[in-house]
Amino acid sequence: MKYIMIFFLFLNIAGCQKELPEPEVKFQVIPMSTINTVHDLPVVIDQSREPFLVQHHVKGDNVFVECVIPNISFREDSKNKGKIILMIDGKKREEIHTAAFIIKGLGRGTHQISLEVVRPNNEPYHLKKEFAVSIQ
Repeated sequence: MKYIMIFFLFLNIAGCQKELPEPEVKFQVIPMSTINTVHDLPVVIDQSREPFLVQHHVKGDNVFVECVIPNISFREDSKNKGKIILMIDGKKREEIHTAAFIIKGLGRGTHQISLEVVRPNNEPYHLKKEFAVSIQ
């Protein structure tokens, strides 16, 4: 009788366990101005044809992003000031105030990255780029 009660106790405990959701992956965006790039090679781009050019590179779980946006500045004293709205997998994640940045700590899998350039008051410049990255 004692063993049957212990069996039912374990059965009850095992059956009442909740499925816990997987923790959300924490990521961060780091401005490239804070990174030492002395030994990196510069990228030369013809800016005359493209109003919003985005280049990205995946290294591990980090995505290095560089934006070239003629006539838009991220400086406070600029007349044509802008910011970038970063969306990952359809969710707004960050407002970025620099043209080059790193998205750190994305989880494994394929992620859809969307960048939209807007004015400081969020009025659109109608400049948007999307691309997919795959984190191994």
